[in-house]
Amino acid sequence: MSYVIEIQTVMAAAFEDLAAAIAAKKVADAPNAREAFLGRWVAQSMKKQRFHYSVKADLQRWTQRARSAGTQAGLDAEFSRIQQVYADWFPVGEAVSPIHLNQLQRLIERATNAGWTVHTQTSIDRKVKIICDGQHSLVVCPQATQAAFDDDDHLTVPLSVYVRGPEVEVITWAHQARLAPTKVTDYKSKVKYHAEYRIWPNNQADSLMVMPH
Repeated sequence: MSYVIEIQTVMAAAFEDLAAAIAAKKVADAPNAREAFLGRWVAQSMKKQRFHYSVKADLQRWTQRARSAGTQAGLDAEFSRIQQVYADWFPVGEAVSPIHLNQLQRLIERATNAGWTVHTQTSIDRKVKIICDGQHSLVVCPQATQAAFDDDDHLTVPLSVYVRGPEVEVITWAHQARLAPTKVTDYKSKVKYHAEYRIWPNNQADSLMVMPH
């Protein structure tokens, strides 16, 4: 089961069940009541193993947040955002499009034009430290890039991109290049002090893409 399909299934089911509960007068159509319902809904969905295991981590994260934040968890807004973004990026029934090398190059060009330090000739085969003199930096391993793209310059395996700088900027550039990265870590990556993001063949990730800001 594709994560991209399954996360859309989860969002649709959440709002369908919420709408049904509101229609049946079991839940008030008010912010706090909606949040309380969705908090219980994710917990029950996880407990009953209602959905494919690919979304288990998401359900766990939302359940924990609902337990700690209650009606301030923001599930309603986040679910709406996910549903909207995934409907735009991955329309149900439409064929997927390959990720081309020039899309990665567009991301790199945007970072370069913005004055970031860009490293595309540094091997990332072990823990490394990049000298960037306080500037924001973008690092892409040349060997990994060569291995990730086939003879037609299509991405065939996930490729990591390392970032030290504002997430909002790099994700905006990625989305402009029609790349949907996922986040691996905030800073504990192979490149010291850099976050690790991952781009995927056909944008078909195994976890939630980083949402537009």
